[in-house]
Amino acid sequence: MKKIVTSQELKETAKRVAQSKRFKSLQDRKNYVMNELQDCPPLLCLNELANKSRLPYQLLRRLIIEENKIPYVKVSNKYYINYNHFLQYMDELS
Repeated sequence: MKKIVTSQELKETAKRVAQSKRFKSLQDRKNYVMNELQDCPPLLCLNELANKSRLPYQLLRRLIIEENKIPYVKVSNKYYINYNHFLQYMDELS
């Protein structure tokens, strides 16, 4: 005997399949980033760097942007700093 599938059941099944495909795709991307791109330098915006280093935002802005002590990349209106370069600069100061 054949089971009759309603349109609601069909929609729910399609939704579950789509969600599982999205989840698998996200997992694949996460694995790629975590495994393949480990050597990429971590870039932090000024706010993140200020929070992480516990240094005042204005001090970091002056050092990085105005005095060009640390290399940065400007994307749109945000400045991104390579954290490893920042650590090297801090080591040189001491």
